[in-house]
Amino acid sequence: MDSMYDVLLQLPIFQGVSRNKISELIEKMKFHFLKYPDGEKIVTCGEECNHLKFLISGEIRSELITQNEKMRISEKIQAPNVLAPEHLFGRDTYFPANLYASGTVGIMQIEKASVVQMLQEEPIFLINLLNILSRKSQKALESFTALSSNDLKERLAFWVLSLTQQKSTDIRIICKQKDLYSFFGVQRSVFLSTLDELKENGIIDYDPKEILILDRTRLKDLFLGSDQEDEF
Repeated sequence: MDSMYDVLLQLPIFQGVSRNKISELIEKMKFHFLKYPDGEKIVTCGEECNHLKFLISGEIRSELITQNEKMRISEKIQAPNVLAPEHLFGRDTYFPANLYASGTVGIMQIEKASVVQMLQEEPIFLINLLNILSRKSQKALESFTALSSNDLKERLAFWVLSLTQQKSTDIRIICKQKDLYSFFGVQRSVFLSTLDELKENGIIDYDPKEILILDRTRLKDLFLGSDQEDEF
């Protein structure tokens, strides 16, 4: 049980909360602990987000698919993590991506009604959740305003950083090259030259149907500079 508390205390929403308070909440509210075997789907894109889900052990693969299904952005997300908290409230209360277990995965989830009760009774949770949601909102704006040129490397980095999580790994963009260079509004030769430069620098690898991000941190440095805080 102590190790589970240690995991929960690493999650932003539980920061500043005592172990006694967490134990009290688990006994008082409807916390559910679920296990998923390797490869099992945890969430389907478009499924209603009526629980706040926490990844407490293992890792998952997230697969975001564009509406025309021409592009897929895949990444691995490690525990501990909270899954799509920005979709629990608001107009769009649906999961934006498919989530699959990558190895054995442990999920803790709380019903939406219990989350509301927790926020009403414990101000620290309300402050923590507001900080999480505000940071996610500010991230997109800050990364957009950081665009300083029409450089394709910078635009590609902005796109990848905006669509993936800070500590995710095995990031893959599955898409035909012609759809990508049309999406970025550049000629094929310019697009391939940019990919070749990034590949030579060890940041990506690619083939005609997929781009693999080898080093997300260096991609972030390329876009924001190495002196920036690692919020992206």
